[in-house]
This record gives sequence, structure tokens and C-alpha cells, in this order.
Amino acid sequence: LRCTQLHSAHQAIYPPSPLANNDRLATRPVEPCMLSPVLIAIDGSSACQGLLELARQYCQPNRHRLHVLLAIDAAFALSDGPGAISLYEQQEFPAATEEQRHAVGAVQRALKSLHGFGFESEGKLAQDDPVAAIVSEAQRLDCALILMGHRHLNRLGRLLDPSISNKVIDQVNCPVLVDSR
Repeated sequence: LRCTQLHSAHQAIYPPSPLANNDRLATRPVEPCMLSPVLIAIDGSSACQGLLELARQYCQPNRHRLHVLLAIDAAFALSDGPGAISLYEQQEFPAATEEQRHAVGAVQRALKSLHGFGFESEGKLAQDDPVAAIVSEAQRLDCALILMGHRHLNRLGRLLDPSISNKVIDQVNCPVLVDSR
């Protein structure tokens, strides 16, 4: 995607060129348009599809670059990264292997859907607490928006395991759209 700015060829904006006169518009190519970054925090559950639909509804392919993030509990994260699960790890850490494969698959499916909707997108697995991972990535990208889900915990559940979305909202300086379906 390349953008072209159109300006009249007045000397105050551009000096006249041999190809442009004062009654025509001169074009000047500029750097590729900066797409506003939007972070989509997924957890690998079936609610992910709802977040992708929200992205499709509220974002535009020519205005937004979508970043999919899935945070994996460090206890289940394999040291060699998502694409390199060794035979040793498969045998010694079957639960972590399955968690890693599920996470990689969830990010890949999300990216495939977003590309199908026409969006530029990229995915990332983070070996961190979900709140820390989302806040850190949102700050690194200087996000225009964060999309995330809501777990619908009861009062006791919220007391024992406070809301990730509430914690994120309290720590970021951009809008957060929470899908509560």
C-alpha cells in the first residue's frame, strides 16, 4: 500500500517543478501510510471468534494493523519456542506440549481469519502473565485500541481471580473494547 499526497503546486507548499504548473495538481509519493495498531488479546477459547468479528466490525483494513497476542502461562511454555517442540519435551512435558500446540494453533487460526477479512496482521505468543503481556505489548505497539474478552466470573471467582480486563483497563492509556458475549 502506497499513499500519494496531492497538493496544489503553490510555491508555499512545494517549489514549482518542470512537470507541474500552477493550475494542475502535483503528486508527491510519501512513505507508506502508517496503519494504527490494534491489539487483539485472545486466550485460545471459542470466544476468540467473537473478538475477530469485533475487529472486522470496528476496524478497517486500510486504517488498522491487527496484532494477535496469546499469553501462555510460563509453567506451560516450552523454552525452544512455538515451532520447535523437541521429542524430549513431548515425552517429559506432555501437558506443556499440548498447551503450546493449542496456543500456536489458536494464533494461526486467528491470523488466517484476519487475512481473509483483508487485514494486515501478525501474531505473538508471550510467556508471561496475561495482564503483563497485554499491557507490555500495547505499550510497545502504541496501540490505538485493545480488543479482549471477558470471563463472566461470579463474585467469588472475581474475588479469587480478579478480572484480567479490569486490570488491563487500569494500566493502559488507550481504549479497551471488551467483548462480554
